[in-house]
Amino acid sequence: MSCTPEALKQVPLFALLDDDEAAILAGQVELKRFVPRQRVYKIGDAGDKAYILVSGAVQVTTVDEDHQEVIVDQPASGEFFGFASMLEQTPHQTNAVATEDTVAIEVDRNDILICYSANPTREWTCSRC
Repeated sequence: MSCTPEALKQVPLFALLDDDEAAILAGQVELKRFVPRQRVYKIGDAGDKAYILVSGAVQVTTVDEDHQEVIVDQPASGEFFGFASMLEQTPHQTNAVATEDTVAIEVDRNDILICYSANPTREWTCSRC
């Protein structure tokens, strides 16, 4: 499902995009819907996609040395998950599962590069970075 510029501007990372930048990025990314217990990604999956929570809930977990599942993140609306693997171009080191009906923006490294190349002089900052 396509994303709108307005949806992107609700995300703190993209809130400062101007209308043209938001339109460019919205044309690149997709809105994904997940039902409860649906896997977004699992450990070992290619880390080529990352997600920004729009609504719903996701639990990000890993498996510890005792083979116990450990919650490492429960992103809030507007927060992202899976970005480290996407940026580093490495397999995901965590599992991400929707815990209720969820909508997330799916982005890949190329989407971010297109946004950056549209305005390379912009100061790109993020409160979580």
